[in-house]
Amino acid sequence: MRYVFVELPGERTPLIRPAIPVQVEDLAEAPQLCLVDTGATTNRFAGWLAEAVGIDLSGAPEQELVVGGVRARAKLARADLTIAGTRYDAPVSFCDPWPFAFSLLGQEGFLRFFRVTVCAADGWLDVTPEAEL
Repeated sequence: MRYVFVELPGERTPLIRPAIPVQVEDLAEAPQLCLVDTGATTNRFAGWLAEAVGIDLSGAPEQELVVGGVRARAKLARADLTIAGTRYDAPVSFCDPWPFAFSLLGQEGFLRFFRVTVCAADGWLDVTPEAEL
């Protein structure tokens, strides 16, 4: 599926970026806009989202990380994500605090499951599920 680059909400500099909508669990009415981040190892979402979709983070492994200059505590869990009409089980880091109005898609939770072609010159990306999904 082809996605046109978009402006990320809450950003001071209005640049268009490779971002796509992602359904988390069964929250179809509120897809999360996610920046495709080839440098991120995991998908990173706001911590409040886990509670909103019913993911229990009690006892989840934790790690401290820095995203965009912000130090956050991440709880690691799995979530069903739907991208380009494909639902799959992915590792997600639910972070607190999360001051961004968008989430991140990384290597282990996104790029491992999808083949992505990026054309920054024309401002689009194609997302195709890998064969094993």
